[in-house]
Amino acid sequence: MSLATAPGTEREPTALPRWIAAIIIGAIALASLAALLWPLLNKSATATDAGVIRAQIEADGAAGRIGAPAPDFEWTGPGGQTLRLSSYRGKVVVVNFWATWCPPCREEMPALQRVAESEPDVVVLEVDLMEPGDKARSFLDSLGLDRLQPVLDSDGATTRRFGVLSLPSTFFVDKDGVIRHLELSAVTETQIRNGIRKAR
Repeated sequence: MSLATAPGTEREPTALPRWIAAIIIGAIALASLAALLWPLLNKSATATDAGVIRAQIEADGAAGRIGAPAPDFEWTGPGGQTLRLSSYRGKVVVVNFWATWCPPCREEMPALQRVAESEPDVVVLEVDLMEPGDKARSFLDSLGLDRLQPVLDSDGATTRRFGVLSLPSTFFVDKDGVIRHLELSAVTETQIRNGIRKAR
């Protein structure tokens, strides 16, 4: 005996239940929205992160020694602006090379913060050697070191151009961009102020 459909009652193809279709359409819409908004969300997340050094600026005679022009480098600042060490001409710049795994680096940070708080015409750049930006930033934030400007030397090129062989190392750059003093170990507040005085 064969099964036959009654005249006028043809079978329709099976359709997805409406609630499953709604979930699929909603997921596609959310994925599309996330794809559109991701660049903006990602930009705001990295805006608070340390700026990664993206270029080395070549100049005659630049070297990490007293009396030489400081090697120039470029990074993106928190607001998206392009910054260079040479952007701070007219100010004394303290360039401190460090890493979160370096105990003497951690010990000198509060002294660098105190000096940065009391010397508004001095810029303190904290060049972190080859660590993720969130690690460097969270370390500085955990100690309330808001006057120190973190910069990431992700490939070590800036550290090599300055001739840094050990951490921490601190360079005191005068208003014309020339290195006037350097310290090749952890610095005290007195040593920092002395270096700034020599760079003025």
